[in-house]
Amino acid sequence: MQKKSSKINRRSGSKEEIKRAFKSGQGGRTELFVYGTLMDDKHVKLLLKRVVPSVPAKLHHYMRVAPSWSFPFIVKQHGAVTEGRILKGLTPEELKVLDDFEVEGHLFKRQGAIVRTARGRQRCMTYVGNISALEQSFGREVKFEDRYNRFIEKKVDAIIGEMDTGKSEITRRVIHELMGSAVDEIIQSHFDGNYICNYIMIQALEDAKPPHLVDLLKKQDLLPYAGNYIRLACKHIVFNQIVEALRHEYLDAVRIAQPYFRHGLAILLGMLYCNRHSKMINDLFNEKFLGVVVEGRNYRDYAKLAIEIADSIYNSKEMQPIIEYVEENWYSTPTPLGAELEFSCLGKRAVYAQPGEDKMYDGFYWFKDFDMFRRTWRLGGHVDSHQQITVAQERHRGFFEYALGRYQIVGDLSRPLFACPWGMSVLINEAVKFIDIPPHSLHISMELTRGRRSNISDKAHDENDLVCLLLLGGDIRPDPQGVPREWRVYDGELDTNLNKSLNFSDRKYHFAKADQDESEAADVMEYKYIRLKRENTDYESLIIALKGYQFGTRTRPIKTQTMEKEMPEQTFLREWAANPQPIETSAINKFIEKVENGLLEENNIARLPSTKQNALKRIEERLLERNGFISKYK
Repeated sequence: MQKKSSKINRRSGSKEEIKRAFKSGQGGRTELFVYGTLMDDKHVKLLLKRVVPSVPAKLHHYMRVAPSWSFPFIVKQHGAVTEGRILKGLTPEELKVLDDFEVEGHLFKRQGAIVRTARGRQRCMTYVGNISALEQSFGREVKFEDRYNRFIEKKVDAIIGEMDTGKSEITRRVIHELMGSAVDEIIQSHFDGNYICNYIMIQALEDAKPPHLVDLLKKQDLLPYAGNYIRLACKHIVFNQIVEALRHEYLDAVRIAQPYFRHGLAILLGMLYCNRHSKMINDLFNEKFLGVVVEGRNYRDYAKLAIEIADSIYNSKEMQPIIEYVEENWYSTPTPLGAELEFSCLGKRAVYAQPGEDKMYDGFYWFKDFDMFRRTWRLGGHVDSHQQITVAQERHRGFFEYALGRYQIVGDLSRPLFACPWGMSVLINEAVKFIDIPPHSLHISMELTRGRRSNISDKAHDENDLVCLLLLGGDIRPDPQGVPREWRVYDGELDTNLNKSLNFSDRKYHFAKADQDESEAADVMEYKYIRLKRENTDYESLIIALKGYQFGTRTRPIKTQTMEKEMPEQTFLREWAANPQPIETSAINKFIEKVENGLLEENNIARLPSTKQNALKRIEERLLERNGFISKYK
């Protein structure tokens, strides 16, 4: 009899075995049945920093529901079966992490369940959904990346709360804003699989302290510009808050996949929204005195007022048509894009400016003092002196630049913004309106194929093709004597490198992570000669032309690498810019043909669709119009 009893006790799935397993789990380790995103090892590793052993399992009398507006969840349903996996041997600390991630207050609850594995029945824990709470919380499609982002943000907010306890929600948001990219870098580091402990988070957040205005305003040389810098900082705070609202309310509208900069779409939508409300923002800035030094106000006070203004102008109903406008016009291409925009009140003199010459910003000499790196981090804001600047050189004069997609200026890390020429054109125009500083120049970069099929070679450019590039993107207008010039080349604006040679285009390697070497970096061709204009401009056609030309010709960068004599292309560009001559219509037709062939190769198709045919027509019309403009002077 004893022997028979022993057999029963040893039988897989007996009540005694289940109880023993459950009790042993309570002693320190827990078995957890998962059925959604946590079935993926990479998601579990991202959260727990290890691969957790797991086995297939089935949960009877529970139904798995996967609506479009939420993560999968289970509810009781007699006769239903949910397939999943058991995560084995979770520590109390690991279970706490998963609770923080899965439970989210009242959305899910963890409870005991009996599942069936290949070895029989087994008691474990699982998460059961609260349907009404889930509907209220999500209300839209949600993906793991969105929720993991929210999970890390909550973790950071908890640390902020510990550092600055007893503060209101608006104060927490002020601190979050003033920390700039510090929070985003922590989140991105987690996404890259690098665990960052609380101590490192605290240190990173402690380092991101706002400036002390009382001490700053003691600098007499700075005082004439202080109000302008405060206004510029507050303007970017409003923009950042609109972007944050977008990212939390319209996850599906701003989501963009790797390798693109994850804030790219939100930046575009945020710019459109801010510019459509520019009068309201300016009126509120004047009402709240956000463009002047107010005695007794500190940097946080200004930030708080800017956040309150952002809250007062943001309206979901007004954002929706902007999102629809972008979605209706959006299209993707195989080529990732980036852009750099330069602004200055002094034009080309920005890099040679004397103290006080720029009456608005003093050549952005005080950029770092007003913590503008952290205010403009989403847009890659920095001061470009066209010289080699070391980190130790805290102040220098130059152009204010948006390096779109460049999310770490000091580390020189960047990602392409997106692959839509229309979207890039809209963003460039909106950025010019938003910043309200005279525009100067534009660089367009495109990520190209590496290896044997590289789209960059040592092939020289045809002179007529160079003329077409200048007709499309240059700055051709008469001088005071009525003689036409191309001013980007003629005025020496492109003689920006150490050799003072004409820097028309360049091949670069863009690094997305600090530990990448050149073989892992993106191979990029950057066209630097383009004039950035204040008026609304069709940069879409220009970008399409540049892509088609590069793919169709595989021509070399026009930049002297050493102290050698200039390339033939550089000599020709200087001569033509000083005395522009029209070209034959046949030369324009040949250029268009090269662009078309390049677009066919880029898209790996035999015939261009009507949308791209229309783009070619716009390019041709622009070339003929500018060529005709030059002919009038001959």
